[in-house]
Amino acid sequence: MKKRGQAATEYLLVGSLITLIIIPAIYIFYGYSQSSNKEIEQSQLNKVGTDIVNIAEQVYYLGEPSKVTIDATMPSGIAGVEVWKNQELVFFLNDGSEISFKSKVNITTNKACTDRCYGKFTERFYSPGLKSIIIEAKKDRVFIREAGDNQTEQTEIEEELIYCDNDEDTYYSTEGSYFCQPGRNSDPEQGDDCNDNDADMFPGNPEVCDNKDNDCDGSIDEGFTNENCEYVCVANGYVWTNNGDPLNCCGNDANEGNPYEESETLCDGSDNDCDGFIDNGLTAPLCAKQDGVCAGSTKPCGGAGGWLDCDDAVYLAWNSSYENPEATCYDNQDNDCDTLIDCYDGNCLGKICNAEGTKICIDGPYGIECASI
Repeated sequence: MKKRGQAATEYLLVGSLITLIIIPAIYIFYGYSQSSNKEIEQSQLNKVGTDIVNIAEQVYYLGEPSKVTIDATMPSGIAGVEVWKNQELVFFLNDGSEISFKSKVNITTNKACTDRCYGKFTERFYSPGLKSIIIEAKKDRVFIREAGDNQTEQTEIEEELIYCDNDEDTYYSTEGSYFCQPGRNSDPEQGDDCNDNDADMFPGNPEVCDNKDNDCDGSIDEGFTNENCEYVCVANGYVWTNNGDPLNCCGNDANEGNPYEESETLCDGSDNDCDGFIDNGLTAPLCAKQDGVCAGSTKPCGGAGGWLDCDDAVYLAWNSSYENPEATCYDNQDNDCDTLIDCYDGNCLGKICNAEGTKICIDGPYGIECASI
């Protein structure tokens, strides 16, 4: 009897131990199974919503009468499906949560909705199981329904304009749209951004020289001048040389020529290339003496009508009636502007080289020199 009682006690202990192991295991398995089922349903719902929105965008851009039918497995636990603001497909779940899928294009369905949405789907559409969903382009929107649904007429939807911040400068457009670029903010109130595609243009932005209306006041590059803004210079009909103030803009000052020349060819007394020099680089007979003043200079032509350096640079003057360069070979001037003076210039060979007329220029052993006759 004693052995039988011991055995019964051991059986009870083993049974209790097994129970303690099995019950938690069953609970854990049940919990894992429930969690796994929910994840599967969530995955199915994400696939259905994403597929519908992606196909809707494709058929919209293809245009009417494009139409695609997709097979989709609708999971359980869906309490309803609606379209919000023409572009949001919203699934309402039995647990009170909701999942939305944003479309870049207008979407609609065939069942009228309350004032909180722009369309809703029939229970047949979101009941669990395999569905054939038709997605069809209709003018400026996409019509979505389940295959076999005889309600093919769309209800008219109220299209609500929104104002976008496409350039992400925190200012909204003055022109309304039915949808904004993906990821961009929108506002139901009209904005004051004069160019919502350029982040450098919005009210209150400081004006800079860039040929844009940075502060959206209707003017471009105001406050800038010809000399400190290339776009102002060009807009006023001048040429931007960027040679430094006051030579950045060519043609706007009194001493600057018009037309502009990259290298001066006109003998007009103007700085046509805006390099700071008037008629720079011109040589006789291009630059001639006019009324006793060297063209392109404010200095009078000196000497006896010969060539002169008409300025402190390399400008030359030329007397069209002059026939004998370096006629005066004793005035200590470079009359023909060849950098050689008097007897140092070969043009003076055999010519008088002193005022008394007692010496002439000869070719001596060390070059041209002034020697007695």
